[in-house]
Amino acid sequence: MIRVKIIKKSNQTTIIASGHAQYSAKGSDIVCAAFSTLITHTVNNCTKVTATDKDGVLVTIFSDPKSIENKTLLNAFENTVNQLIDQYGQYISWC
Repeated sequence: MIRVKIIKKSNQTTIIASGHAQYSAKGSDIVCAAFSTLITHTVNNCTKVTATDKDGVLVTIFSDPKSIENKTLLNAFENTVNQLIDQYGQYISWC
């Protein structure tokens, strides 16, 4: 299961993600592909962001969460994760 956590502070938002969806076989897992695309899109299009992937735990730190662009993308990220959970809750969840 993919586990996602968002920690919001006034000057920083952190997203922590870990695990594997295990919806289907490697290479055809649509839940994993959807989440990977979503987090990659968010990280690549936000400013003042750092991302580290260590031992299967992705930690992304957004240092300017109040800029209009980052706020929009972070809200979209959260909404899309909620939609994934609504459809595939046994494979992805908030923690």
